[in-house]
Amino acid sequence: MERPERQRSESGSVTAVNAPAIDGGGVLHTRARVAFLVLIAVYAIARVRNPEYWDPLDDLNLAVHEAGHLVFSGFGETLTILGGSAFQVIVPVAFVAYFARTKQRYAASVTMAWVGVNLLNVARYIGDARAQNLPLLGGEDTIHDWWYLLINWDLLPRDTVIARWVHFFGVVAFLGTLLAGCMTLKAPSRPSE
Repeated sequence: MERPERQRSESGSVTAVNAPAIDGGGVLHTRARVAFLVLIAVYAIARVRNPEYWDPLDDLNLAVHEAGHLVFSGFGETLTILGGSAFQVIVPVAFVAYFARTKQRYAASVTMAWVGVNLLNVARYIGDARAQNLPLLGGEDTIHDWWYLLINWDLLPRDTVIARWVHFFGVVAFLGTLLAGCMTLKAPSRPSE
């Protein structure tokens, strides 16, 4: 392999000139991405088939949910309560947007799975508004976020319908992850300059 020419700038730093491009889309790299997409697909199936599935990512999501109540606390009671579930979805969407904006397409696509997980979790929480069977962090005296919101919006009888729609969008997010991930396999995923 030929050594690249080196050039010294006025500041004294050395820069490679005519350096060979590093192959970011090599066979091993592509296989690793495919394997990761397969793992995401298996994970998505587990999440969709079993709404009670819980893993360490859900601990992070719960912390983000609780932080959302604090973030939105200055905007009134309704937004404080809605802020938990909203922030739980906004945070991973912000990561997807960042990766998309910096042209890291593969990272954006696989991070969309995090959005899918959170939508499934929020759907489960919404669907529990009437039954209130889920354990809440504050114990028995804690008000269920979605019971409060839906009762105030006169939508409590529709909790399961709303939950099914949010669940649907979670599944769409997972499918988008896999489709976009496959589409980016050959495209380099580099930050913009």
